[in-house]
Amino acid sequence: MPSAVPSSIPVLITGASSGIGAEFARGFAARGHDVTIVARRADRLEQLAGDLTARHGVAAEP
Repeated sequence: MPSAVPSSIPVLITGASSGIGAEFARGFAARGHDVTIVARRADRLEQLAGDLTARHGVAAEP
């Protein structure tokens, strides 16, 4: 029986306002996964979420 693996899974990333967290968010979004990003710097999260949605057409929620 073939396994039913979804093509897109929602991903939660902490520390996403910079560094490796932001890179993980970009990587998952580039592969078509919706992302929820959290960190202390809300302004950077808003900017990253907008960029991910515009570039990759995924849902990116800060």
